[in-house]
Amino acid sequence: MRFREPASGNVSRTRVTNGTGSAPLDPQMAVVVEAMRAAQASAPPFADIPVATMRARAKEQFAFWNAEPPPVSSVRELDVPGHCGLRRVRVYEPLARAASRGALVYFHGGGWVIGDLDLEDCALRHLANDSGAVIFSADYVLAPEHKFPAPVLDCVAVTEWLQRHAAESGFDPGRLAVGGASAGANLALATALTVRERRDSSLRFMLLFYGVYAADHSTTSHRMYGGGDFVLSSAMMERFWTLYLEDARQAADPRAAPLHADLTGLPPAYLCAAELDPLRDDSLALTTRLRAAGVCAECKICPGVVHGFTLMSRSVPAARRALQDAGAALRDALAR
Repeated sequence: MRFREPASGNVSRTRVTNGTGSAPLDPQMAVVVEAMRAAQASAPPFADIPVATMRARAKEQFAFWNAEPPPVSSVRELDVPGHCGLRRVRVYEPLARAASRGALVYFHGGGWVIGDLDLEDCALRHLANDSGAVIFSADYVLAPEHKFPAPVLDCVAVTEWLQRHAAESGFDPGRLAVGGASAGANLALATALTVRERRDSSLRFMLLFYGVYAADHSTTSHRMYGGGDFVLSSAMMERFWTLYLEDARQAADPRAAPLHADLTGLPPAYLCAAELDPLRDDSLALTTRLRAAGVCAECKICPGVVHGFTLMSRSVPAARRALQDAGAALRDALAR
């Protein structure tokens, strides 16, 4: 199963119908969704395959989106002490550094189970250039080999080490943000909650793309978009949660499901969600809870796109615009 360049020309279908009604797809997004369906038509459902097959399929599919990376000033890798041993961190230096000398520690998506430093390479290059910030993309340990809370503790350890060694990387330790996409956004928020309790450390900002913040699959967005027509399904999320947690009771732990956490004292947040995503309502609920806790939070719902869309800027202009908006928000937050 190999994803191919979406065909140009007229979009044959810009509205996808499911059991609860219909939703309009962005025209370029519709082309991509149709191509992904064609590529996966003969493959078993993602939620039903072994973890090794999940990882191989995802790596093959997302190689397409990272095949033509935009230039940055430099890319290097370093080993950073994590909770579970040394972790690989990829460092993106933007073409033009912002005067604030800020930085972002970023955690990739993949349901806590799949993904690596290559998964969001193109998107992070764009984000570095758009924000002027140095981006540290951290390759944390994955489930089920390392179940909760090991990935959280890994992310916290890497973040705190980078902040302590800011001078070596040329950024201001008082202008450090955390961010991520999907499960990576969950880990970024869990990291911020943990760092909040440390008196010798603080974070400036959170940048959260279409995150999962609770194991609740009864939301309106899960009912509307969780059937599998929109790339991510509720069944896939249920599988990811099962692989991530040691037992179901951990779903109430605020480090696993931050919607259950006390959110007071967190840094400001910019949330970017996809309209046609089972996880859309997680971002809306988190925004409401952050604001109720006195945290400045902005949430942008990007119309007509699906989960993971920011990885698809090669073919979906809406993805590129979303990264530009997020980069501007990060630039502004780190300059304050």
